Amino acid sequence: MPNSVLRSMSGDELTVAGGGTTAVAVDGLFADAARLGSAEAVIGDWISRAGVIRRGIGTLGLHEPAAGWRDPTSPTWFLQLADIGLDQAADRARTLHRALLEAAERYGATERMVAGLWRLGAALAAPWIGAALVSPAAIAGGLFVAGGQWAGSAVWRGLGGGSTPLETWLAEHRALLSDPAFVRFVRLAVDHADELLAGAMHAPAPAPVVAMLGAGVGAPESASVLLGLAGVAGLFGSRVLVDGPVRVARADGQAVSRVEPPNGLGELAERVPPPDRNEPQLRVERYGAAGDRRFIVYIGGTVEPVVVADAEPFDHTSNAHGVADDSRIDTLRTTGADTGAGERAARQAMAAAGVRPDDPFLVVGYSAGGIIAAKLAADPELNAVGAVNLGGPIASAPVREGVSVLSIEHDEDLVPATGGSGHPADERVTVTRSVLEPGRLSESLLPAHELERYRETAARVDESDDPRLTGFRELVAEVTGDAPGDRTDWIATRDLSPSTGAR
Repeated sequence: MPNSVLRSMSGDELTVAGGGTTAVAVDGLFADAARLGSAEAVIGDWISRAGVIRRGIGTLGLHEPAAGWRDPTSPTWFLQLADIGLDQAADRARTLHRALLEAAERYGATERMVAGLWRLGAALAAPWIGAALVSPAAIAGGLFVAGGQWAGSAVWRGLGGGSTPLETWLAEHRALLSDPAFVRFVRLAVDHADELLAGAMHAPAPAPVVAMLGAGVGAPESASVLLGLAGVAGLFGSRVLVDGPVRVARADGQAVSRVEPPNGLGELAERVPPPDRNEPQLRVERYGAAGDRRFIVYIGGTVEPVVVADAEPFDHTSNAHGVADDSRIDTLRTTGADTGAGERAARQAMAAAGVRPDDPFLVVGYSAGGIIAAKLAADPELNAVGAVNLGGPIASAPVREGVSVLSIEHDEDLVPATGGSGHPADERVTVTRSVLEPGRLSESLLPAHELERYRETAARVDESDDPRLTGFRELVAEVTGDAPGDRTDWIATRDLSPSTGAR
């Protein structure tokens, strides 16, 4: 199955990649190849029918007139013409079908070569860029940007400052943050953070050697090292990236409510909780009879974009722990939680909603919730049947054999890029789409990351006839059984302590 760029019924293009694929088809190429394959099968059926008619004429003993088969009054005259035309049509359909697939393979090879050159260039350039970062000019710029640590703080405001340096810079460069080229650069930079650091420290090894040594270091390893450094700083009183215990409670003590089953991926995305303060971050729906229970778990995104833990567990502290947990070296850390607060809250909500380890469930997550969804799907002690990610950085997240993961990402969205490029996996299918008009600014800092835009893209996915995507829609129907279910919403809070900044 080739990777493909599909045009939905609304005219939008969806790029579908993954699932063990090796090729890319340009605008409608895959769809055209599929149509030609279907046409070839139909023509073959017509040829078979013509053969049945020919044998019937022979059985009836109809004789050719004196002029032979070339006589237009012959009963086999038009059959002969049909045979010739059908054979030609079948041959042309077969040839075009094969040519389209070969073109897709060549396009895919070219794309893989370009992507490889990007990675190679980033790996070789990263140490030199890191070395440049310690120049006086770069240090001055870094101090300027570091003023962003005061963003929104009473200290900065109290000094009579208006917008902080970081706020000002972001306001002036909003377009850059949503530039697809910049998004790609960030994705590569995350993968080569270790080479940047080696260059900044003026490591004696040549750049190619540093690049080879850092080939196995990506976003999870970088996050784990960051948490290790935060743990050391915690010995001196720092509360940055220090997580804590969480608990969940049913929203406003609400009773279980009946809910109609979602019809496709678009309706799944509509049910993901928005990242609003003091609102439920989690939803669980139960379907099936008592002896055949099946669940859909919805997980919202980051609510508080802070690195000092507060009562809200869906924050950047939880996100950092969630990404770092995908690294093997994370087990070496002696401080900090085993998993992010958001993931622990999701597991508690599932248990409270009645999800047992052997109960099949489908999990859907937006943004940081996508990280949690991918981790739940990869847990061998749970019975996940699939996961859907909406804009989360899950490229480096592990996958479990037999559990499909659909990742929907926008070309202009910086958030998925923070997970790096990751590693290809047969179980992971990625759908990308461009959602912003070139040159048009938005009031939002990351407009392509908005949940509403991901809901729109999920609805576009429902219009695709790519078998990798229709399989996910069929999976939703299998989980729900097309019958109403029970819904519960859950609010998670972090238990504050002196270590997490009780106040």
